[in-house]
Amino acid sequence: MAKADYGNAVEKYRQSIDLEPAAIPPRFALGTAYSFLDRRPEAIVQFRWVVDRADATSTEYQEAHRWLTRVGALVAPPAAAVESTSQDQKRAVDPATVGRLVGKTEWPDVTPRKKLITGNLSLIGDEPVTQDVKRSRAFRLGDAYDFKDVPPGRYRVVAVIEETKVWDEKVTVEAGKDTSLTLSQSTSPVPAGKYKPDPTPAEEPAAPAASR
Repeated sequence: MAKADYGNAVEKYRQSIDLEPAAIPPRFALGTAYSFLDRRPEAIVQFRWVVDRADATSTEYQEAHRWLTRVGALVAPPAAAVESTSQDQKRAVDPATVGRLVGKTEWPDVTPRKKLITGNLSLIGDEPVTQDVKRSRAFRLGDAYDFKDVPPGRYRVVAVIEETKVWDEKVTVEAGKDTSLTLSQSTSPVPAGKYKPDPTPAEEPAAPAASR
């Protein structure tokens, strides 16, 4: 996917789905690869699967929902069902008792447009009161992220790209507030050049002039 070889990416993600049929990330990635290949019907199938099963606060759900809405392929649930779900969620979580972790990942010259690099971001409880909390979501290097309805306390934020731990940061989330954490290359043990975008023809060094 990062090399824009979407045909091979489709095959790899299909193999991954065969091994883990219920996993959300490979389904979302497969839909993304199909969308880059302009294979809209196949992308719709995968993104609808994600929307039906993923956590509504996850990046996969939100991105799939946004894409389906944009192409007019999202089947909206009945209004009564939406209202009922909304009321259930309001009863289940009191905003004053939980917090929200928001932030972005930053890497020199890397954005999803320049080079699509994806990984897994985990929020892991780091004290007895939060030790049972562990949440994971996909992320794109150079993009924003968030974790909603987080119990207050201390956590580790761990980012992994292709088995390489890019970040392992500590953060304290407060109830009723947004806590911001920027993950930048300056706080990563990984050198900046590891995810350097591929040079465009204009960026490639010119050939030396012939000697006279």
